[in-house]
Amino acid sequence: MRYFARIGERTYECVIEPANGALHVTVDGRRHRADLRHIPASHTYSLLLDGRSYEFALREEEGETELSGGAGGFRVLVEDARTHAARQATLKGRESAGPRMLRAAMPGIVREVLAAEGAAVEKGEALLILEAMKMQNEIRADRGAVVRALHVAAGDTVEKGQLLAELE
Repeated sequence: MRYFARIGERTYECVIEPANGALHVTVDGRRHRADLRHIPASHTYSLLLDGRSYEFALREEEGETELSGGAGGFRVLVEDARTHAARQATLKGRESAGPRMLRAAMPGIVREVLAAEGAAVEKGEALLILEAMKMQNEIRADRGAVVRALHVAAGDTVEKGQLLAELE
């Protein structure tokens, strides 16, 4: 089954395949072995992902799923492939040409800054790596642009909604 998960400004393509009592989950081309279990009488789940254990609470709110765990929480919008394709078709051509403010979708630590102020970047190019909930997330340019300003440096702790970079 193919899904698209949007966290903040970043969308991940996810393919979930059952495999001998477990799951294989491919996220943006990277394959993982997963085992997901619901803890009875709670909103809590236990996830074993590539041999690492995670516990998180899951709650549906306003059409999005809110996940929270030991390192904080974030909201994710999950769409099946058909719904995602329909939404993309209706959004095509509606991108704003003005400045773009990139904000943290969740609290975390900036592990690496990959772009420089004044640099031209292409759509999809990684700008920085933000670690949240023990996962490293690449923050990418959502369009071809010039990096007008970087508001964080490697090692900075950021809060949800904090300004990371400006593109124009």
